[in-house]
Amino acid sequence: MKHKLGNIFGIISIISVVLYAVFFSLSRKQFTETFLVYSLLFLCLYAFYKVSNKAFQVNYRFLSNKWSGRFFNSDVLLLILAVGVICRVSLITYTPNLSQDFFRFIWDGNQLLNGYNPYLYLPDEVMRSGGSSIPNAALLHANMGELSSGHYTNYPPLNQLFFAVAAFLGGKSIFATMLWIRVFIIIADVGVFFYGLKLLKLLGKSPYLILLYFLNPFVVIELTGNLHFDGMVAFFLLLSVYHLLKSQQIKSALFLAYGVLLKLLPLIVLPLLFRKLRWKRASLLYIAVGGIVLMGFLPFYSSDLLGKYSGSVALWFGNFEFNASVFYVIRAIGYELTGYNVIETAGVVLPMITFLSVLFIAFKRKNEIPEVLLSSMVFSFFIYLLLSTTVHPWYLTIPLLFSIFTRYRFMLVWSFVAFLSYYTYSNTDFTENLGLVGLEYASVAAVFLWEVLFSNKNTPSKREV
Repeated sequence: MKHKLGNIFGIISIISVVLYAVFFSLSRKQFTETFLVYSLLFLCLYAFYKVSNKAFQVNYRFLSNKWSGRFFNSDVLLLILAVGVICRVSLITYTPNLSQDFFRFIWDGNQLLNGYNPYLYLPDEVMRSGGSSIPNAALLHANMGELSSGHYTNYPPLNQLFFAVAAFLGGKSIFATMLWIRVFIIIADVGVFFYGLKLLKLLGKSPYLILLYFLNPFVVIELTGNLHFDGMVAFFLLLSVYHLLKSQQIKSALFLAYGVLLKLLPLIVLPLLFRKLRWKRASLLYIAVGGIVLMGFLPFYSSDLLGKYSGSVALWFGNFEFNASVFYVIRAIGYELTGYNVIETAGVVLPMITFLSVLFIAFKRKNEIPEVLLSSMVFSFFIYLLLSTTVHPWYLTIPLLFSIFTRYRFMLVWSFVAFLSYYTYSNTDFTENLGLVGLEYASVAAVFLWEVLFSNKNTPSKREV
């Protein structure tokens, strides 16, 4: 049995690496083919889960390695780590074709290296003035797309620092800079693996659950493959939560601030910490996080910073729309009633509803209990995504990670069906298929409602009230 499980694990690993190679050899216009390979990769994830579950149940060790036993308690965990790293490293030279954001990353990094404040200059303006001294300026500008080149950057300071470091290490080579960005993202994912194990142990949960994130094709493709920093944000937020549960509030505040300085989204977590910390300690944590974030923006300060940065962030709420759910229903009703797109109004009202919903979760649920706090985080991010006007697949990264520490698996389902949104890029006019969008959200909603309304009846824990 021991060798049989080990052989099965090895076979699944080889199949996964081959499937990733096939996936990234396809164009984003080949939606049917890419979705088929993506589905097969999720079947591999299911197989990994079943084999790992079986191995832990019978307490088998695939290997007889004292080193792995000392540091991982089980060689299954060592194999999960090895397979996850191999899958990521196999993509090290891949140029993303599902997302063009990395061109803007490289642009911003080179702007900072050349002494220009990336928050104050539009790429279009820079190109009209001669391209400055940015290496490969014309190529980067042409490939980042009009949506990016015509708007000010909305990436916070710590993100800008990583862009600049990658640009410095990569020199004038787009490929080398892209490679360094990918290295940073892989390191963050490995950090998630180790601290995910620590948090699972702290919660008394099975350590092999970490594979639901670390071996998830969504994570490998969207982060390592498409070069999105959401995994690094999730890593810092994971560190913050871990240290919070260890009663190490200074470290918790520091890592939470780092997450905000990568992407503003972790700010959602702040109200949820109130019941656990009470008003005095919570206030100190809020002040610490706010102070660190302000210090992060300080080097970029100018009289125009606030207006240009806030304006860029606001565009994602009041101007852009992609793969939305509630908003699309509101938009359809708005067209019937007013004859025009009500996105500007919805872009103001929906964030307010999100904020009030998070406050409700913060004060009505027993968030002083670790398991409840973690599920509250998942629910809060879930509500944010449901009420957003723009939901790119990689936005799911944070709630997906924290869902593995709870009993809820609807985010795992969403990490699979979110790929349906890539149908948009398979046609020349980039038109969404609202039938596929409806199927995506109907699938997620069905699993969510079942888990919340019905599965709880068969669960011994009644603490998540």
